[in-house]
Amino acid sequence: MAKQRNASQSRSNALLSLLFRSAILVAVLSLALTYLNNSLWSRITERLGRDLDKYVRGSSSHVCRQAAKLSPTNTKSERFVRGKVESPAYHAEIIQKLSGIIQIPSESYDELGPIGTDDRWNVFYRIEAFIKSKYPKVLEKAVLEHANTHGLVLTWNGSLPSSQAKPLLMLAHQDVVPVLADTVQDWTHPPYQGHFDGEIIWGRGATDDKGYMISILESVDLLMKSGFEPKRTVILAFGCDEEISGENCGRPIADFLHRRYGDEGIYLIMDEGSMGIQKEFNQSFAMVSVAEKGYLDIGINVTSTGGHASTPPDHNVIGIMSEIVLAIEENAFPGRVTTKNPMFGFLECAAVHAPPSSMPLAVRKRLSSVARGDAHAETQLARDLDDMRYYFRTSQSVGKMSGGVKINAIPEIASSMVNLRLAVESSISLVQQHYENLVRPIAQKHGMVFEGFQSSYESTERRKVSLYGVDALEPAPVSPLDSESWRVLSGTIRNTLRPLDDDNELIVTPYLMPANTDTKFFWALTKNIYRFTPINLVENLNRAHTTNEFIRADEFVREPLFFATLILNADDAVQAGD
Repeated sequence: MAKQRNASQSRSNALLSLLFRSAILVAVLSLALTYLNNSLWSRITERLGRDLDKYVRGSSSHVCRQAAKLSPTNTKSERFVRGKVESPAYHAEIIQKLSGIIQIPSESYDELGPIGTDDRWNVFYRIEAFIKSKYPKVLEKAVLEHANTHGLVLTWNGSLPSSQAKPLLMLAHQDVVPVLADTVQDWTHPPYQGHFDGEIIWGRGATDDKGYMISILESVDLLMKSGFEPKRTVILAFGCDEEISGENCGRPIADFLHRRYGDEGIYLIMDEGSMGIQKEFNQSFAMVSVAEKGYLDIGINVTSTGGHASTPPDHNVIGIMSEIVLAIEENAFPGRVTTKNPMFGFLECAAVHAPPSSMPLAVRKRLSSVARGDAHAETQLARDLDDMRYYFRTSQSVGKMSGGVKINAIPEIASSMVNLRLAVESSISLVQQHYENLVRPIAQKHGMVFEGFQSSYESTERRKVSLYGVDALEPAPVSPLDSESWRVLSGTIRNTLRPLDDDNELIVTPYLMPANTDTKFFWALTKNIYRFTPINLVENLNRAHTTNEFIRADEFVREPLFFATLILNADDAVQAGD
């Protein structure tokens, strides 16, 4: 009994002690909460509130603040151009010009030989002759020069030297992707007829990129006819091989201009952009690509000894190559949204300007976390937006594979090529390291020599796996959104272009170009490189490079107004300085 009483007393004492300690803890927590409510807690909630408030439609924050509509001071020239683009007679004239240049099949082929030795380049003499015949005023006032024969550079010299007013450079390309003979019958109208049905202009190059080139020429032609004399030099440059990497014209043009104007010698570069005006999150956006993904083709060779198919090895080179391809596809690059990616800026614009119901609150919250550098939120946001995955990750596509020459012979070599478009945050070295880490263990598993990208010598061993890179290009530098050039460009867009419906305003947003343009050669000339096609591309966005490429006439005829206004506004900016 005594033991029981002692045990009961001990339990009672322990309980009283626990209650006493709990009371002290409650008192301490109460004081802490009082302090938090009055100080730290209010700061935490204030911070969270600020993060969410800046992604609320109509917020007064600096997120995706829109430039004011920018009208040129030269109202005489502006009225002249506006009058033309609203004239049915002018519509017929410019449509006829686009139709005519579409009829010149200026196709560029991957296997073209050097200019001057391969006769297929000669079609570009017809493009030059067409420009000269249709734009005599331009050729009278602008100086035409050539880079590697078919790269055309037209310079409309301003009254001020480039040291006082850096030139404005507008790019386009003369070439188109070939039309496969087997697909001609699939076209509504023949691909090189340039058919106009009253609403649509059909043909290869209508959108990519002859419509853009004609619009640039028209803008300069109209300004010249209006009597405008620029202070800032205006340069038009037309490549001949943008569709096959640009080495024959794009690079020579860039080198030509760099020798003349030097590093940072250009005010602003305009080139085609893949998105144009689109509607996303129930809001009209003018999507200006301020960067491009990188590019890399990776070649893989697996070699071994051959022999008769009656006594095959357990795994021949085709089987080993299949194992490598499977490993590549099963180890896709992860996606993440970071503040370095221009697409983060687009998402911010959508959060601030699109209807609240179009973007879930969870996405808005993740934007706030990403803005603070939260790595988990970067990954999760990419998952939330999986339909846009290739704007947030490095893409990879096995595009070519070959191996074996006879069914009863053991193949001695298997080869494949993988095309990659590098995410903004990635690099060529990171991608190469990833592939080496995937392929090396497979080579070792099969007792084969492994040769990576940086191998200093080529092994004479027959059984080996080799990796090599082709056409490597780092992701493009991201062009600034706080420059005078961006203000001029975005103000021009808002002044001249229309939203996709009357209930919306047009929001100018940064965007990312998943493919590459000739601008990849021009990085040294300026940081202000913008890729934008100033029309509604909703219907024909995916028609370039395939059958039934087209452009809507009512959109196309207004393009010269945008380019002409950009020239006028850039000229006005000379007074403020570059």
